[in-house]
Amino acid sequence: MTVRIVTDSTSDFPADMAAELKVPIVPLSVIFGDEVLQEGRDISHDEFYERLVREKSVPTTSAPSVGDFLEVYEPLLKETNEIVSIHLSSKLSATYNNACQAARQLSDQGAQIEVIDTQTLSFGVTFLAAAAARAALKGAGMDEIKQLVSSMTSRVKILIALDTLEYLRRGGRIGRARAFLGAVMRVKPLLSIRDGEVHPEERVRTHKLAIERVFQIVTSYRVQEVAVGYSTNKQEAEDLRLRFVEAIPGVTTYLQELGPVLGVHGGPGTLGVGVLERE
Repeated sequence: MTVRIVTDSTSDFPADMAAELKVPIVPLSVIFGDEVLQEGRDISHDEFYERLVREKSVPTTSAPSVGDFLEVYEPLLKETNEIVSIHLSSKLSATYNNACQAARQLSDQGAQIEVIDTQTLSFGVTFLAAAAARAALKGAGMDEIKQLVSSMTSRVKILIALDTLEYLRRGGRIGRARAFLGAVMRVKPLLSIRDGEVHPEERVRTHKLAIERVFQIVTSYRVQEVAVGYSTNKQEAEDLRLRFVEAIPGVTTYLQELGPVLGVHGGPGTLGVGVLERE
């Protein structure tokens, strides 16, 4: 039986890739007042950012419930009893813990479900889940897949250029980047995800300089794959992706939309880059 891979919507896993690799995606939700909207199902990328800017109320986010995970796991168990569920950092969301609870409930039925806390998010989860799914389709077992993901985790780098820290502050996910708050109105923060948390990296004076700094840092890595993500600035992200194509020939590049859940915390004008370094 083939091991099945599951991930969550904050991976920003491209829909065509998820279909090709047979990876179900468990959605997180954004909440406007009393309206709960599942990411990727109930609200589009463009609709979300239009509402984020227009509405006065600050949206919040919600992790998938244990029941949401059971709804995904149980149909898969009709074809296999082995599932590897790969999710964003447990320090940023209750998603991992809820997946673990669902896995424990199903273990009495003989299900073997391994839940992995990637200590990263977005593109980083995509890199790991995609590699796991490719290995599974080639016949790799659970232990082999777990070892693969573990060996890749330290090679994942995430850089985020924000237009403002305000949305991150509102959402309570600011982590160690709190040190930047005093100068938030006068600088453009450059952040990273390390050890499962948001970390401050640098402060630059303009958004253009922040993007240039991201380019410099990324091209200093031994890049195997690179993904560029955006909230509202698609052309800027595509321009940066093309710069990577030229600067790092032969490297696989992706362009990804940052979904509503990440948008709640990053806000408009966010640009992020994920890198998978070579071994």
